[in-house]
Amino acid sequence: MKKIIYIIMVCLTMGAISSCTKYNFDDTGLANGKHDMTMWEYFKGDRYNWDSLCVMAERADLVSLFQGTSKYGKNFTFFGPTNHSIRRYLLDNSMERVSDIPVADCKTFILNCVLPKKRVMLDDFKEGVKSSDPSTPVGKGGETVEMASGKQLWIYTFRESYNNVPGAGPLRIHLVSPTTTKTSDVASCNIETNTGVVHSLVYDFNLTDF
Repeated sequence: MKKIIYIIMVCLTMGAISSCTKYNFDDTGLANGKHDMTMWEYFKGDRYNWDSLCVMAERADLVSLFQGTSKYGKNFTFFGPTNHSIRRYLLDNSMERVSDIPVADCKTFILNCVLPKKRVMLDDFKEGVKSSDPSTPVGKGGETVEMASGKQLWIYTFRESYNNVPGAGPLRIHLVSPTTTKTSDVASCNIETNTGVVHSLVYDFNLTDF
């Protein structure tokens, strides 16, 4: 009886070791944040975050933008509003579905988020300091860029404090609209696809902030 129990225990132990070794991990050979697919395929593959954006793109006839076949080619940076931001816009405007957003607005909202002609990674943005004057939204440093819609944004990076140590926190991207004076932040950056780079905006971003 003791021998049988011993054999069972050995089998269970070996099974546990074997399952821990596998840990359901598939090595794709790609770096973190790098996706060997078009931006459109990336969005379609993550419905939890990007489903509403896909509907907006289809309504605005901008699917080709994310597929890399539009006039913007495969060399652009996209600051992406997630489902949470789009749902907040619907709620604020008494709309029930993404299809309730006018086509022209869908196009404007998306192009407001497109920085054409270059892929800009986190470390490529210029560091800056936010304005201390409420009447002047643009601070020091950073860079003012023109988005595909024609609107301008002041973009800068800054290291927040960590454990009360200034500049010890992570480097973050901040976007300021001189028109609306709203500041928006990037939640997740450097999402590389074959047709451009995505920087995912924070959940409390509103489509009208740009």
